[in-house]
Amino acid sequence: MRTADEPQPAPPAAAFTADDLPANGRDYPDTEHLRARRLRLHGFAFRHVFDLLQLGREERVTRLLLDDPITRIDDAMGLVVWANKLYRERPGLGLWHARDRAGRFIGLFSLTPSGAAGDVAIGVRLLPSAWGRGYAIEGGACLCAHAFDGLRLPALIAQCAPDNRSVPPLLERLGFQEREAGTQFGNPARRFHLARSAWQGLRPRRSRRHDRGDADR
Repeated sequence: MRTADEPQPAPPAAAFTADDLPANGRDYPDTEHLRARRLRLHGFAFRHVFDLLQLGREERVTRLLLDDPITRIDDAMGLVVWANKLYRERPGLGLWHARDRAGRFIGLFSLTPSGAAGDVAIGVRLLPSAWGRGYAIEGGACLCAHAFDGLRLPALIAQCAPDNRSVPPLLERLGFQEREAGTQFGNPARRFHLARSAWQGLRPRRSRRHDRGDADR
């Protein structure tokens, strides 16, 4: 899965205060926030800056992003500070460092505020080495359960680039419904919505035969 809705870009450094920096003066704690069967989602720390750069410099990941990729150390560090500010100010929401059961970095997952309407967006970016292994749908289901059963959020939204073919089927399996297209960060975007009342867990994968039948209609 290349990307669902993208995390908001980190604010400029001037938007941060001393209270937003690590309490120990060195780095943020590497705390596990959520886990799925094969995934562990930890808080971002400065030690993860080069993981963010690896993700941001991978062309196969960035070519369908709605926002600008993280390619500079300063931007990556700003995103880490912003993520930890979000953990503190909006408990339960976040941008998380995703790793497999062996502790290897595979990408990031997110539940982040989006827009002025108070929406919360679900998002994921995975390294190509993690594609095709079911991590995106497993992590997506984990985040939906956390958002609806744990945080009792009324709804989630998601967005992706119009040419992104991998995201919509995964969102459909989570129960998202497509809404009218819009823009995100000035780019055209497909928009999706899932109300808490419509969340029923992970839905079965549509068979290829069923897909062909739909295409023939």
